[in-house]
Amino acid sequence: MLLEVVTVLLIISTALFIHEMGHAVATVLRNKYAKAEVYMGSSNKGKKLKLKLGRITCYVTVALYAFCQPINSEELPPPTYKQRLTMLIGGPIASLLGFAALYYLSHFFSGVPGIILINLAGASFFLFISPLIPFTYPSFLGGGPSDGLQILNLVKENRRQQKAVL
Repeated sequence: MLLEVVTVLLIISTALFIHEMGHAVATVLRNKYAKAEVYMGSSNKGKKLKLKLGRITCYVTVALYAFCQPINSEELPPPTYKQRLTMLIGGPIASLLGFAALYYLSHFFSGVPGIILINLAGASFFLFISPLIPFTYPSFLGGGPSDGLQILNLVKENRRQQKAVL
């Protein structure tokens, strides 16, 4: 029973990490000076595994929520509408690609490894679909807006600015 719980937590954490790395990669692709941090769980850096992957720093632990943030945005020009949209959609795209790759790989493994891969693929698919729904997460999951809500607000803001120009 305990092994199953630990396995589920690791699957959820891995799927979250894939999703947040999508946001981080989109953030650092903004320009050659952009940097990003990925936090698994709270923004507390203590007692977490620190991984430095180029311009992306990850603070990893087993968690039910995660987030990515640019760390030197004040030193850079403000992101354009397309850059902001790319940063927001990067997580769901990474989850979709993770789903496809893990689902494909699961066909080459039998037994427990195959089951773990197919469940990780399912969690990645869930993290592709659910964050695109516009809502605010409950406080025990970070309390922030979903990717879909942030995209919706960004599109509304862009339309308001375009109407103001006309």
